[in-house]
Amino acid sequence: MSAHRHQTPLRGAKATPKPRADDPSYTAVNYEYAGKTGHVHEVVTIGGRELAKIGFDDKKIVYYLLDDLVIEATPDRRTFHDDP
Repeated sequence: MSAHRHQTPLRGAKATPKPRADDPSYTAVNYEYAGKTGHVHEVVTIGGRELAKIGFDDKKIVYYLLDDLVIEATPDRRTFHDDP
């Protein structure tokens, strides 16, 4: 069962995924977007693990373990849903 927290304090924060090499939790898509900066859409808890749903500028959404993200402390918080 998963728990979604759409109004998480991280929503809209810039995040750069840094997944560990050869982590079985990740697929090729995760590694394709590793190192690219996106924005947190929401945080979910699945199987007791916290994952962040990260949206990138090309509209791709990729999930990462929250611990594998570098979160930027910036007041400019948005997701691509906020773009005009």
